[in-house]
Amino acid sequence: MPGSLFASIAQMFERKPEWTGALGQLASNPVALAEVLVLFRMVLADGIVQPSQLTAFERICERQFGISPRDMPELHALLESPRVRLISAETFTLLGQLDTEARTALLDHMMRIAQADSNVGAGEDRLLRRTASLLGLESGARLGTEKE
Repeated sequence: MPGSLFASIAQMFERKPEWTGALGQLASNPVALAEVLVLFRMVLADGIVQPSQLTAFERICERQFGISPRDMPELHALLESPRVRLISAETFTLLGQLDTEARTALLDHMMRIAQADSNVGAGEDRLLRRTASLLGLESGARLGTEKE
């Protein structure tokens, strides 16, 4: 009986998948979650969520990860979930699994978000450069890419 009691308690705390479709796929892919997390950090980098940057983030999420605009509230809930908090500590280890082309595309997406409000602030610049360094990419020559 003690075994079944523990099993019952464990089942109470076991989380059922909350997300379906593209969000479910994203939730089950730690590398993709790490990408979205870094992109969202870019939206927050200067301490002010600019509508143009949020729109750029949402467009990138739709194109790259198939996340529909109507699913954005659920995406934000996913980004605040315990699962993502665990992944957050391993973000750059996970992103290191991406090939150079994918890491470069991620940095380009970050730059599009930063440039969406026509002003790359100091916090955004620091995050771009730090991310480029951690991803093993050169950021200096890349800061001139076009806006989203």
